[in-house]
Amino acid sequence: MVILNKMKSTLLLSLTLIISGGCEIDNYEAPELTLTGKVIDYETKELVESGGINSGTIIKLYEGNSQQPLLYKTFPEGTFVNSKVFEGIYTIEAEGPFTMSGGKLENVAITGNREIPIEVMPNVRLSIAIEERSGSTARINLTYAKVILDQDLLDLGLVWGEFKNPNIYSFAGGSIVQEDVRALQLNAGEREFTIENLKPNTTYYVRGTARTMNPGNYYNYSTQLILQSP
Repeated sequence: MVILNKMKSTLLLSLTLIISGGCEIDNYEAPELTLTGKVIDYETKELVESGGINSGTIIKLYEGNSQQPLLYKTFPEGTFVNSKVFEGIYTIEAEGPFTMSGGKLENVAITGNREIPIEVMPNVRLSIAIEERSGSTARINLTYAKVILDQDLLDLGLVWGEFKNPNIYSFAGGSIVQEDVRALQLNAGEREFTIENLKPNTTYYVRGTARTMNPGNYYNYSTQLILQSP
């Protein structure tokens, strides 16, 4: 019985030392620096919009020589923020409906809170405007210009909903209309779309959409417009 009690005591002491040692090893200070940024059109300097958390732009942050990136999704309008970054030297890449204009950003020193612009060439530039509004119907004009000329333009369209920044995967209270244009070999121009069955006394958010034959199958989006249904 004495031997058994000694064995239990020894085992308990060993476990205590292991747990205590583990706590000391993991007791690092949490990262406290904040990295913010914008994904912008290298030419127009406007934000490059995307789907946000739904197949939108991804920021990749590599620390030092690491091959494993930290991944951050941007907000739909093209901004991003991470408030838990360690001090260090990083390489930054962005993946979305664009090509990085100058390639990846290397040797980016983060020694304090920092804001970083990421300049890109969007696959397509888009804008929309209301042409006519009548009852439960609205006609919307979509202006488009393909920037990455070696990518075929596959489709153009609109998405709308009752919540801000709708995208092709999420448009609560709204809908989506897309036109397959791959056979037309379009580069730039205008297209008109009709939104129907709008509910009275309702605010809708509308965005233009375009998709090229691009790695990742990303969609470009226009800045949203607000459509107030009477």
